[in-house]
Amino acid sequence: MYNKGMKSINIGIIGSGFIVPVFIGASKAFEDFHLRAIWGRHEEKLIPFKEDVDYCTTDLEKILCDESIDVIYVALPNKLHYEYALKALKHDKHVILEKPFTVRYKEAKKLIDLAKEKGKILFEAIPSGYSKPYEEARKYLEELGEIRLVVCNFSQYSRRYDRFKKGEILPAFDKNLAGGALMDLGVYNIRFVISSFGKPKKVEYHANVIKGVDTSGVLVLDYGKFKATCIAAKDCKADSYALIQGDRGYLRCNTTTSRAADFTLKLNDGKTLSFSQEEKGEFASWSYQLKEFIEIYRNEDLDKAYEWNRLTLIESKVLDQALQSADLKY
Repeated sequence: MYNKGMKSINIGIIGSGFIVPVFIGASKAFEDFHLRAIWGRHEEKLIPFKEDVDYCTTDLEKILCDESIDVIYVALPNKLHYEYALKALKHDKHVILEKPFTVRYKEAKKLIDLAKEKGKILFEAIPSGYSKPYEEARKYLEELGEIRLVVCNFSQYSRRYDRFKKGEILPAFDKNLAGGALMDLGVYNIRFVISSFGKPKKVEYHANVIKGVDTSGVLVLDYGKFKATCIAAKDCKADSYALIQGDRGYLRCNTTTSRAADFTLKLNDGKTLSFSQEEKGEFASWSYQLKEFIEIYRNEDLDKAYEWNRLTLIESKVLDQALQSADLKY
C-alpha cells in the first residue's frame, strides 16, 4: 500500500473540536498522511495543534486554496458538514467528512453527486463502518437462520448533559447545530444495521426531547420479516452492545456499535465463533477506515468510493426519516 518515496497525502483539517486530536493521533500511525494545515475560527483554539501541522489559520480561503493540500477533513458541528464539505469539493479537494455525513438526505445526495461530477473521493468518517471484525462476522449471518430481531443499545451519559440541564447549550445538545442522541450515537446503530440488511421498509423514531433536542430515544427499523430496535442515549448509561437474533442462533457485538470491534457467534447446535479486532491501542478502531481511505486514494478507486457512498445515502435517508418521524426540526 505504502512505498518509500511515494508522495504523502497532504491533509487540511477544518475544525478544532474534540474529535480532531483523535484524527491527528490516528493519522500519525500512517506514513501516507502529512498533516499540512488546520483551520478554525478562533486562533486560541488552534494553539494546541501548532506542532502537529505545518501551519494554522483562521482564513478559510487559505486552506481551501492551498494547492499542496489533497484532502480536506471536515470536523465541524453536524449542521455545518454540508456547507463546508461543499466548499471543499468546489475547490477540487477530496473530502473526509465526519459522521453524521449531513443532517438531511438531500444534502448528502447533492454532495455525492458533486463528488462524482468532479471525480473526487467523498468519504464518511465513521470508524465502525469499516470494521474488519464485523465484515468477517457478517459472512456467517446465513447460519443464524431466519432473522427475527436486531437490538442495539448505545447509551453513554454525556459529560455535557449536566451543563445542558443547567441551561448551558453546547454543540452536543444544540438543536440549531443538529445535536442530540440520534445524530451522534444513533448514527453508529444505524450503520451497524444497514451494513447487514440495507434499507428498511419503514422508520420510526420515538425520542425523549428536551429543549427541542433528543437526549435519548428508540429508533425502530422495520424490515418486514423482522424489526431492528436501536436505542441511543446521552442522558443515561447502560452496557452497550448489539444483537442479531435468528431462529438458529445469534451474533452479538460485545462493544459499542461505534467500535464494532469484538463479536461472538453462537448457534443453537453449540457452534461458537469469535471475531476480534487485531489492531491494538488508543486509535485502533480508526485504523480500518484510514487504511480504506488510503487504498481508495492510492488506487484512484472511485467505484469503491461510490459503493461506500451508496451505504452513506441509505444511512442519510434513515436519519432523515427518523427526524421527520419525531418532528425534530433540524
